[in-house]
Amino acid sequence: MDNQENKEEKFPLSSKKKWFWLAIVIALISPVSGVVLAVAFLTEPELKSQGRIILPLAIIWGIIFLYLTNWLISKGYLPV
Repeated sequence: MDNQENKEEKFPLSSKKKWFWLAIVIALISPVSGVVLAVAFLTEPELKSQGRIILPLAIIWGIIFLYLTNWLISKGYLPV
């Protein structure tokens, strides 16, 4: 049973991979929060490369979300 526990891959709370995927999910749910989180990542030297990925993703998704909601409102699918 100990062998099975040793084979499991565990990530510490400070894992860069875990924070990266969490930031992507946050950026997709809320683009503004994604931008704030990306800027915070850019200030940390070990997370700078992840911040460079999340920032454009959050900005592009925010623009798409804005145009999509405006289009859906103009077509009458979303209430004003």
